[in-house]
Amino acid sequence: MTRGGTLVMMISIVLMMPTAVGHGASDFQFIMRNQSLQPSEAQLLDNTTMIFYNVADSNRTILLDSNGDGLDDIECEVGPYNASAMTDECRIWIEPGKWEAGEYGIKIMSNDTLWNTLKLVLYLDNHTESSNFDLAGPGYSFNNDLIDSSSGMTDTKGANVYQLSLLVLLISGLMLTLRRSEN
Repeated sequence: MTRGGTLVMMISIVLMMPTAVGHGASDFQFIMRNQSLQPSEAQLLDNTTMIFYNVADSNRTILLDSNGDGLDDIECEVGPYNASAMTDECRIWIEPGKWEAGEYGIKIMSNDTLWNTLKLVLYLDNHTESSNFDLAGPGYSFNNDLIDSSSGMTDTKGANVYQLSLLVLLISGLMLTLRRSEN
């Protein structure tokens, strides 16, 4: 086999290799102050842990109906701010497969009265992988049926230009190498 043929075979193998795209679980933090909740709404994926930090002087209770039956399934007690203990925070994991995509209202109670309501929009972590030859996307599509441009979670296509440029550069280099080996 000639040098040009070997080069073509090596580039073909590299282009056909599968890619792996992944991400881990993430955390999203909320701060409960005396007069406000920051942020007051959130858009999250499943497999995210919501962490509520209480920096106020009073106890708070977080109530959440996770299955839509009208009853609060999750209740989390949060003590007043105290730098020496971990009772001033609450963690709620959005477990994949147990939650439905949609809107949730998280009630935050203070002294048995409604203090604030957090609007949570949950997206399921659905993505479809594609091959390296798919120049129409960055290697996977992500919740395309749920995402709109107003939500702030948009699917970008910037990787297409780079993939196409790399492919043109590789083909040009291959052609130059083949011409030099013929001369």
